[in-house]
Amino acid sequence: MAGDKKQLSDFDLDSFDIDVDLDNPFADAIKAGKPRPEPPRRAAAPPPVREIDNVGPRKRSSKDFNPDMDALLLTAQSSMIIEGMKNYTQSNFSSATLPVYMEALKGVALYTKILDRNPNNYNKLKELIDSDIDCREVESTAFNMYKMMHSVEPDSYQEKLAAFEKFELLFREAVNKASVSNSMRLLKKYLLMSGSLDEVRVRNLFKANNAEFALDIQNFIQHIKMAHEMVKKGKCEISKGLKGRDINIYIIKTSYLLYFYYTLSGNTDLSEYYGRVHSNYKKYFVIRE
Repeated sequence: MAGDKKQLSDFDLDSFDIDVDLDNPFADAIKAGKPRPEPPRRAAAPPPVREIDNVGPRKRSSKDFNPDMDALLLTAQSSMIIEGMKNYTQSNFSSATLPVYMEALKGVALYTKILDRNPNNYNKLKELIDSDIDCREVESTAFNMYKMMHSVEPDSYQEKLAAFEKFELLFREAVNKASVSNSMRLLKKYLLMSGSLDEVRVRNLFKANNAEFALDIQNFIQHIKMAHEMVKKGKCEISKGLKGRDINIYIIKTSYLLYFYYTLSGNTDLSEYYGRVHSNYKKYFVIRE
């Protein structure tokens, strides 16, 4: 529908020479040889199961959940969903909101699972949902989102499920944004007050095989890819009003840190790869509206 999706800006990634594939930087990587597997051995026959063996406790599955269990979980998680929506409507994706969004995501996923697993259970819980202010607000928010997209409120089981799936997607994106914000906070440890990379500190930590530094490097590798995907999808406004400028700066500074790190480690391929990322994002303010 017109108005449901924002038009992409002419300032498009495809209009620049951004030859970076964050999903597969080394398509020609050489696969390591695998040891020859040993011939299979015949497993010993299991002992016969006695009737008394089936009397003891067993691990519960999703089929064992009943409306009473679901009711307890829904009431516990719904307040976190409301708090998550409050942050979302304020465009607050700071690192402090990450645990809130993660709990909100769990809560909406629970609604989705109840509908997907057993619609009858959801119908049995309707009295609780209507009587609990938080549960009622969660359902109303999900259904209003569906109505904004389709101009009608969800009525069937499939339509209600689609409404909560869309709501769940909203919080997945919020979790990613808050997670990148948290990585931005970590990055400050390796920058000078001027904003440039503290190369002396990075070199010393690398030589010392610092464990915390090694974990942070893995964090940056994961989140620079996540940030790049946000830019490609046009959903990269983490700080309200900056229109993705902060995420571009994050990619520029993180890619240079990784370029410098892999230069120190002697990994020419990765150092050149992150060097290209740094050059492309530094040269262009890459954004999709």
